Amino acid sequence: MVFLLTLAFIFSWVGHACIWTSILNNFYGRPWPKIFLRMWRYTTALILIAFPLLPMQIVASDFEAFYAGRPYGFAYYAILTYLPICLIFGAVIFPCITLARLLRKVPTCLLTQQTRTLDLWPELGEQLVGDNKRAAMTRIPFNGVFRVDFTDLTLALSELPAEWDGLTLLVLSDLHFHGSPSRIFFERIIEELGRGATPDLVCLLGDYVDSDHHLDWIPLLLGRLQAKGAKLAILGNHDLLHHPENVRKKLEEAGYLVIGNGCHQLTIRGVPCLAIGHEGPWFRPGPDLASAPAGLFRLCLSHTPDNYYWGQVNKIGLMLCGHVHGGAIRIPLIGPIFVPSVYGRRFDCGVFEGNGTTMVVSRGISGREPLRFRCNPQVIRLTLRLRAVL
Repeated sequence: MVFLLTLAFIFSWVGHACIWTSILNNFYGRPWPKIFLRMWRYTTALILIAFPLLPMQIVASDFEAFYAGRPYGFAYYAILTYLPICLIFGAVIFPCITLARLLRKVPTCLLTQQTRTLDLWPELGEQLVGDNKRAAMTRIPFNGVFRVDFTDLTLALSELPAEWDGLTLLVLSDLHFHGSPSRIFFERIIEELGRGATPDLVCLLGDYVDSDHHLDWIPLLLGRLQAKGAKLAILGNHDLLHHPENVRKKLEEAGYLVIGNGCHQLTIRGVPCLAIGHEGPWFRPGPDLASAPAGLFRLCLSHTPDNYYWGQVNKIGLMLCGHVHGGAIRIPLIGPIFVPSVYGRRFDCGVFEGNGTTMVVSRGISGREPLRFRCNPQVIRLTLRLRAVL
């Protein structure tokens, strides 16, 4: 009996954590004030830790009602209702969702996936740490912040122009320049990318700076990337906090077409296409495609994967996203816990497809907090192929 009660308590605590973490994820996917989100994160941590007080409160209420001869209060019945809900979430819903994630089929559009990991610490050591006040986090054991994954994906898209068969895109997201990792870290990544073939497109997905003092890193570092066709960029939610007009200027200085919340008609390999930017929900109004040319392939750079269903409605052929960092901390079998998205863990990283839209979600390169556990920084190189129509 004691064992069953202990097991029920553990599952209930897990369910309690699932409920409140889901709320936290949802809140962080919305354009709400930073100070509110930070306070809510601290509040959520306290709520998670305080769970054992709930059954203790029931026991205390039982004794109080029994000896005082009074009826139970509202709090007693509220807790008595909430605990079974937590048990269901922890023992049934959370395991089922996790199992479904583990059994997800590989999208049919994904032909090949190869990853090469470059561990920079043995090569550069302390030079990578930098001088930000959070630099000490990089030294936490098993932190993979300096282990960079270079991922090559080959995607087959049915609406791809024939001239684009073999088109290559270099995708970078979430650089978060603020001093840690150091500039040497990013220079080494750029150097490594320069050793490969020049892509047709370079696509930057936002969140470049977490410090006003590091705006100059944008042209100094990202200006070194080259493309045969075009270099495209949008902004992210962190850029909104650091003079976004200056971020856009620095990107233009580095040779990028900053799409913003809108679209531009480009010619790539002699074929016109529509390059769309979606910086929502933080930058408003969102892109309006009502008057956009029809019949052109639509490539969309969206900072967050939360715009995936918008992409399906607007017939986006390929959507590139970042923002969620793959969760940054991934637990074996379970995966990520905190994912700043209104959909929680649904679109944490990888390739997704539905209703004619293919979405690629990058884990990003850095973060405001330099923490990575089982979730290495990632640079993605895409090769597009024609999908055979059966």
